[in-house]
Amino acid sequence: MEQQYRQVPPMTPENYGKRIWHLWGPIVIKWAVGVGASMIAMAVLSMVYMMANQEAAMTAMQSEEKMMELTDKIMNQYLGASTLIEGVAALITIPIMLWFFHTDRVKERRNGFIPNRKAPLWKYGAGLLMALAMSLGLNNLIIIGNLSDMSEAYQATMEAFYSSPLAVQVVVLAVLVPVSEELVFRGLLFKRLRERATYMQAALYSAIVFGLMHVNFVQMLYGFILGMMLTYLYEKYGSVKAPIAAHMAMNLLSILATEFNLLDWLMEGRLRIGIVTVACAFVASTMFVLVQRIEEKPVVPGTSEEKDNPVQHCRVDSE
Repeated sequence: MEQQYRQVPPMTPENYGKRIWHLWGPIVIKWAVGVGASMIAMAVLSMVYMMANQEAAMTAMQSEEKMMELTDKIMNQYLGASTLIEGVAALITIPIMLWFFHTDRVKERRNGFIPNRKAPLWKYGAGLLMALAMSLGLNNLIIIGNLSDMSEAYQATMEAFYSSPLAVQVVVLAVLVPVSEELVFRGLLFKRLRERATYMQAALYSAIVFGLMHVNFVQMLYGFILGMMLTYLYEKYGSVKAPIAAHMAMNLLSILATEFNLLDWLMEGRLRIGIVTVACAFVASTMFVLVQRIEEKPVVPGTSEEKDNPVQHCRVDSE
């Protein structure tokens, strides 16, 4: 799906350090915000717990076994609050990434870069259905292959995130986290790679990084595959709104499926989960064909197409 017609602005020579920071800076900032939020949360939870249980805290100081018990209790509280902590980190990260994103679009405009066309909103349905079908189908394959049972880290992460109240899960996991991650990995990393590389090179690099950031093997694999799909949506729809909407829909589906025991229902019979997985593959492939038909080619100034679309060439992806 390479686009030879894509106009790339002339690049100002930069030293190696600046190029590395240009690509990895947003990821480093996101990671630092996450670590900082986690450390502050742990410190606050530890202080609150020990103040509320001073006698137990004093006893723990005198015994290594008691100290381990105290640490486990504080850690359990931390895990119970992990969704909220993730939400706070995302809330801090989003405005920073929006500023970087806006700065990049200003530079593109100044350099005369012609972005891909933005697809109309009515075409977003195909992308959303493809994302939902892929998400559910991949989850089913993880269950069928017993991959989740092979990763204790994956199970612990899922239990921690989905133990929060439903409203908290929806706000954090289905809104804040998708916006934060899409701005970092698609809006900045992929888009910046795309300035100097082919679509496939940029997509693979950003999807691999996105997968690795999820730490455990199951989420790495899941993140890589869906990361490739999300970069494709960005490329075809010409706006970061497309992967954000798809990411939100997938996370919301995961939340509701867990809340209403959809996966348990599917696991009751191999035939049932097999049929649903095949149906997901059919829907995803059908929607992919529809998305592929979206014309993302930019309108190049001075061509006959520009005369038919006199405003199009002035549009810059500021979404």
